[in-house]
Amino acid sequence: MKTEHNFDDTAFDMIVVGSEGAGLTAAFTAAMRGLSVLLVEKAPRFGGTTARSDGGLWIPGNPTMAQAGYADSRERAETYLKGGMGAFYDAEKTGAFLDDGPQMVRFLHEHSEVRLDNWQSPDYEPWREGAAHGRSIGVTSFDGRRLGRDLDAISPPLPQLTILGGMQVGYGDVPRFAKVLRGASDFVYTGEKVARYAYDRVVHHRLTRMVLGNALIGALLLSARKAGVTLWRDCPMTQLVEDEGAIVGVKVRRGEHEHTLTARRAVVLATGGYGGNPQMRRRYLPLAEAGYSLQPESNTGDGLSAGEKAGGHVVEDNCANAIWAPFSSTLDAENRLVHYPHNVRDRSFPGFLMVDEHARRFVNEGASYQALGNLFNARRLTRCWLICDHKALRRYGMGHVKPWPLPYKAHIRSGYLRGGRTIVELARRLDLDPETLRATVERFNHFARSGQDPDFHKGEDEYSADQGDPEVTPNPALGPVEHGPFYAVELRPSELSATNGLATNVRAQVLDAQGKPVPGLYAVGVDANTVFRGAYPGGGASIGPGMTFGFIAANHVAAGGETRRAAKQAARA
Repeated sequence: MKTEHNFDDTAFDMIVVGSEGAGLTAAFTAAMRGLSVLLVEKAPRFGGTTARSDGGLWIPGNPTMAQAGYADSRERAETYLKGGMGAFYDAEKTGAFLDDGPQMVRFLHEHSEVRLDNWQSPDYEPWREGAAHGRSIGVTSFDGRRLGRDLDAISPPLPQLTILGGMQVGYGDVPRFAKVLRGASDFVYTGEKVARYAYDRVVHHRLTRMVLGNALIGALLLSARKAGVTLWRDCPMTQLVEDEGAIVGVKVRRGEHEHTLTARRAVVLATGGYGGNPQMRRRYLPLAEAGYSLQPESNTGDGLSAGEKAGGHVVEDNCANAIWAPFSSTLDAENRLVHYPHNVRDRSFPGFLMVDEHARRFVNEGASYQALGNLFNARRLTRCWLICDHKALRRYGMGHVKPWPLPYKAHIRSGYLRGGRTIVELARRLDLDPETLRATVERFNHFARSGQDPDFHKGEDEYSADQGDPEVTPNPALGPVEHGPFYAVELRPSELSATNGLATNVRAQVLDAQGKPVPGLYAVGVDANTVFRGAYPGGGASIGPGMTFGFIAANHVAAGGETRRAAKQAARA
């Protein structure tokens, strides 16, 4: 096995730039196909945005669907996607994703350490023809001790999305933890997880039970190591190397030295987009200065810039250029701004409502984060307020505020959580019209008690109902806001990840302005423009296609699709 920073080797069959899920999938697949592969990562740790995500993959017809009792077909998925994408639908590229996505999952199950389970959740637009349950899948928990020295090489989850100072919580953990004092089995389950976390903090200095995106990166990294992929971190790409119109390598920097590396067949860009680049965010994203990005600061658009210099072009005319989500923000102990993405929980639960700057409801609070973000952009809404009562706050938490029995009053002292004994008092503290807010809450409560929301239909569609509390009836997402004191946090339009990137074809090859492949150059993940053109059909609709096209790119390179000689011949022609 090659050492992590051995620069004696300067030539590889394929070089992957970036270590998010798509890049690691491409590297692992190519190595399993017999290629020598180098993966270089700019940041000190591997994983990028994937490591801090929920690690979900949206894959129609995936093998876990039948096991979970769900049926699907290619035609059904096509119908659903056509309805959501409209004029942006690309039959050829979407077809490649639908054909190869299930194959990619099978390949990982058969050859890698990745194990995926069905989330048993509905698509994000369940009213559309062709919608289904079970297309979203997620990695099972992963034992980080298997990584050995690589455990510390993986980017940790965001602290604000953990509990007890770093403990990761998977979707399956949430209902068990919430019932810790309501049942013996849940008490034992929670106690075991907390005890392991305490042990890990002492022995390993981080949790070794990895879940969500951290588990996905852990499993992929171990798989890549076993397959013989050479992995270098702290190695930013400085430029692509071109020869007679073909991309034949990369230059990387390690410390004060620059190294030129040869890619005998291809270079795959997977640097994770531009969320850490303020200029690019302002160029491509509406309301960019009003909100924030969840992407690492190291994701500065290096792949897009390099691809453009090589002759590729960035697509701008999507139905959306990012995966949106409302964020709340606060200062941490070191006075740094930390963000909480309100993707699904809290606002979807009973006892929560959202109001705009006029103190009026404007949306189904349980809508998908993409639908909510699109509404923010359409209305040019730069902020809103998420409101709940004391009962809901302690039962479900809200943003950075964790549910009982964890404390919450520090968030009031910091100003993150605004409070009032009455709705009128809360309105004054939010600088909203008191009478309007009082009338809004009274109307909402009237609907909540009946279990129906004629204004915005919260909990009346499969998706928002699925995000609610199944123990609440008749509507799992709807409950009155009536037990004071009352609380609010400010939400701003932000993004989980950019989605627009370099134009690519069905084989993930970067295309020039004339629609021809740039010889020797591929782009996957969010370095490539999303196959869904900014539509977001279900949970994992970024990582799923990203890993699928990483799989497609590696297979195309392994099959001889872009050898250095072929690339030169194509350039001369």
